[in-house]
Amino acid sequence: MFSKRQKDIITVLSKVNESITSEWIAREIGVSDRTVRNDIKFIQKESSVLGIEIQSLRGKGYILKIIDRQRFLTAFGKLISESNTSLMNYADQENRVNHMLTQLLLTKSFIKLEKFSDELFVSPSTIQNDLKVVREILKKYNLRLMNRPYYGTKVDGDEYMKRQCLSNAVLNRSNDLFVDSDSFQFLNEELYEKVKRSLIAKLAHYHIEISDIALTNLATHITIACRRVEEGLIIEQFEDGTINQYPFEKMVASEILQEVERFTGLTFPHTERDYISIHLLGTKLLNEKELQEISEYDEVGRIVRTILERLKAELNWDFSDDIEFIQALTLHIRPAINRLKYKMNIRNPLLNEIKTKYPIAFDGAIIASKCIEEHIKIEVIEHEIAYIALHIGVALERKKTRRKELKRVLVVCASGVGSAKLLYYRLKNHFEREVEIVDTINYYNLVSYNLASIDLIISTIPIQESMQVPVLVVNPFLDDADKQKISCFLKEDMYQVESYLHPERVFIHQDLRDKFEVINFLCQQLYVQGLVSSDYVNLVLEREALAPTCFGELVAIPHPMTPVTKETFWTICTLKRPIKWHKGQMVQFVCLLNIRKGGRNDLDQMYQKLIAIIDNRTMLQRLIASKSFEEMLPLLKAPKWPD
Repeated sequence: MFSKRQKDIITVLSKVNESITSEWIAREIGVSDRTVRNDIKFIQKESSVLGIEIQSLRGKGYILKIIDRQRFLTAFGKLISESNTSLMNYADQENRVNHMLTQLLLTKSFIKLEKFSDELFVSPSTIQNDLKVVREILKKYNLRLMNRPYYGTKVDGDEYMKRQCLSNAVLNRSNDLFVDSDSFQFLNEELYEKVKRSLIAKLAHYHIEISDIALTNLATHITIACRRVEEGLIIEQFEDGTINQYPFEKMVASEILQEVERFTGLTFPHTERDYISIHLLGTKLLNEKELQEISEYDEVGRIVRTILERLKAELNWDFSDDIEFIQALTLHIRPAINRLKYKMNIRNPLLNEIKTKYPIAFDGAIIASKCIEEHIKIEVIEHEIAYIALHIGVALERKKTRRKELKRVLVVCASGVGSAKLLYYRLKNHFEREVEIVDTINYYNLVSYNLASIDLIISTIPIQESMQVPVLVVNPFLDDADKQKISCFLKEDMYQVESYLHPERVFIHQDLRDKFEVINFLCQQLYVQGLVSSDYVNLVLEREALAPTCFGELVAIPHPMTPVTKETFWTICTLKRPIKWHKGQMVQFVCLLNIRKGGRNDLDQMYQKLIAIIDNRTMLQRLIASKSFEEMLPLLKAPKWPD
């Protein structure tokens, strides 16, 4: 049995092909060097069950060798997703909090805290500390803990918000396409599958298009509703009359519930129909007729127009003639508004990759999100921002794409319209003379698709069914390994970084305690040098508050939300020791990115260089270890970095 920390160590080692030191691993997961070495000794003894071998290389560290690839993929995947109720598992606060939230939300009665202490093998004082986290999570949903002497504690508040909290905070799914085994501890798996099949049939009958992830979320919410109704916990009347404006969704929701009533024997009140209607509104993609009905005077139309104006004014991106982008943004924003109004926090499984590989588009999406917030007075969460970034990324890719004769390929993408379109234009951009994208579809539509004229299927998820044409599985961002699979890719040269660097703007091995100290220190140095105004630090912190700029692998790239400096340049800082940047992510290499006002058209190459820093652990270790600007510069200038 492996602890969460040991699983993290295996995950870190599995991501790289070179040896890495225990010190490096310790920095990434936030523990001591000695703890890592002890954990690796334990893993080495048990490694055969995973089909791997962890070798110790004198002076270099550790390297993971996969002896049996199939066993590793199966065993380690199970290890990550399996339910683990051991003492070691509950040594992790997140697992304890999720367990407590689950129990509190699923019961109508009070729970004594002694029960949690016995179940989780921790002290009452630890339970009290964990309850502070539980209270903070519940507060986001207008829920609270109610204590009653001699009886215990229970959650008090609206049933609708309890279900939202249960789905968003407790159903901790690493892959939003499939519900993990942990969730089926309190969800009926057989019922979930029946609900999902029924939904697919009903959505197909009414030609309602939703993504695979949205389908999973909707099936999960209905399965949760079944359990709650069975226990006599029903949704109360919605105060918001918005739902009455959508008779079609109410009709479809009624038919869905009639089908669920048939195979469960339950009876659902009309408020539960409205509950399903809301989720349809939050997931359904608009059809062409609905899209045409949205005018510039409609709420969504006004928001889109504001976004176009703001992107042009602040980032010099003119998408006014890009009809496809305008339609895609419109298609996304209307259900997004419904999700935000009803606190349906959609998850974006590509969040970290979007932030890392499309930072320019993500910054644009933050500006777009502020436009939405100004109109509906509701904060846009980071996962929604990432979906908007996909659409902006598509529009930016489209500008690079030249129209040429293409090859016949079917794209299967489970993450929704944005990522499907992103992969579509990445393929066109990199394989202009060889690829014609015939169609992009969801995974659940593949079985009924006519493949007679298709030469190749390119999918972002593994396809279990036997297909009559070849299938290639790729990342939605089409990385180098994927390009090699498809054949022949365009190689982009790295930008010359000397123009962005100056010895007075590189600070080595600073002793700073947290991200606020780092950002304040760097901005103050630039202010002293006369390069920025005194309020520059506020601009950087404002951007950081909207979405953290750490990308994992010990790197953070803070920057202001909009360009304000006279020139584009980097301010680099390495730290004596890693610091926590956001949610436990450790950082030791910081690049404050200062962007010239009106000069964002030439930034792709520069971002590629920064992304290369993130992706290459060997070079990053050398940069962090560098003792001077003179030692660091040749590393950053290297045309090809060693793996």
